[in-house]
Amino acid sequence: MTQSINKSEINKFTNISYDWWNPRGKFTALHRINPLRIKFILDITYNHFNITSFDKKPLSGLKILDIGCGGGLTCEPIAKLGGFVKGIDADKQAIHIAKEHSSIENLDIHYENKSIEMLKLNDKNKFDIIFALEIIEHIDDPTNFLEKINPFIRDNGLIFISSINKNLKSLLFAKIAAEYFLGWVPKGTHDWQKFIEPNKLNSQMAELNYDFITSKGIVFDPIKMAWKLSEDLSINYISSYQKLI
Repeated sequence: MTQSINKSEINKFTNISYDWWNPRGKFTALHRINPLRIKFILDITYNHFNITSFDKKPLSGLKILDIGCGGGLTCEPIAKLGGFVKGIDADKQAIHIAKEHSSIENLDIHYENKSIEMLKLNDKNKFDIIFALEIIEHIDDPTNFLEKINPFIRDNGLIFISSINKNLKSLLFAKIAAEYFLGWVPKGTHDWQKFIEPNKLNSQMAELNYDFITSKGIVFDPIKMAWKLSEDLSINYISSYQKLI
């Protein structure tokens, strides 16, 4: 069976996992784009499940799985909105940091040091929403990985996937500039060969019986010196899909 885990990729993050919750540390870029990812996720989720944001705990009753959760940057804001959140990651150190931080925040998040292959398929592990954020560009076989995720989502459930487009622009900016000139991510974080075009991802998801909802680019505005959601998918993007019945 093909494994989604690439030990060299895991080691990249194990070595810097201590810094997950440092907004000016190794994961600065994720801290800055995370509010945009959350906004995108909530806009789609509220509309899909007919939720009003005025509810005290708007995500109450929904089960969410974050695959490759890292230190829990996405798990925590979702848990604060009332969702049942399980976060899994193959990096043992990241899970340790995630558990430690959620304990400080008094949040009941179910973290496990597991890959998707290690997650048991049963009624308990069926989810309304699944996140695969900034993970498929670190996996050797994304198609196989997406196939393994498929059984864990309920019919009519949502999947959110964020990644990096594969083109010359992404090579120059997401790889060379971000790692070697701007220092937004540690050197060697990404392999451009593993980047994936949005259209290719959409096709793979369609073959798995998912309906594409929408995508947004996550771009840096050099004038405002801030990240924003955009129609420009040429570098970083986040996409949403609904599992068909």
